Amino acid sequence: FVLLLLLQEVSWRSRIANLQKSDLLGLTQPAGTSRPPTSSQETSGGESESDRIARERRRTRRRAQRAGESDDNEPSGEEGFGGSGHSSTRSDVSCNDCIDRGGGSETNDYKKLFEVVSRENGQLQSQLEGIQRTISQTRLDLDKATQRQERFSDCSAMLEMEKKERWMLERRVAELEAELKVLGDLRADNQRLKDENGALIRVISKLSK
Repeated sequence: FVLLLLLQEVSWRSRIANLQKSDLLGLTQPAGTSRPPTSSQETSGGESESDRIARERRRTRRRAQRAGESDDNEPSGEEGFGGSGHSSTRSDVSCNDCIDRGGGSETNDYKKLFEVVSRENGQLQSQLEGIQRTISQTRLDLDKATQRQERFSDCSAMLEMEKKERWMLERRVAELEAELKVLGDLRADNQRLKDENGALIRVISKLSK
């Protein structure tokens, strides 16, 4: 996304430079003269846009210098025309200065844009590292929680088994207590029967005498 913005910025500024160059050529060329055509052969010959702009600037400056020298050599009777020539020369020089300043401002803008993008990239990198640290810490916490849950599950299973064993033991104790009670009753019945049997034996022995 940042690279796309940079490409759009470069395309936009190159268009502005072309417009400034065309306006400059329209100011520096006299009326009635045709503008030198931009040959597609030069462009196809490998010449870059920056070289072509630099060459046009040099041509414009030479024209401005020649115009200034011719104005200085003209007679005083044509002072009005000379004044207009000086004004056009000054306008050409000011336009050249504007172009130079524009190029410098473009460079400064690119530097500022690069600094802003670098700063944003640094911030994003810091945020990414912070997120990665957070993810790592979260994973550690999740592993610890999983281990605790497993231990708790094991403890719960053990407690459940202990409860079941205790319930079985309590039930066995209750059954044994019931059996002991029955045995006590049987013992009492047995003793009663013994006593009755002894009494019957004594009665029978008396009757037999």
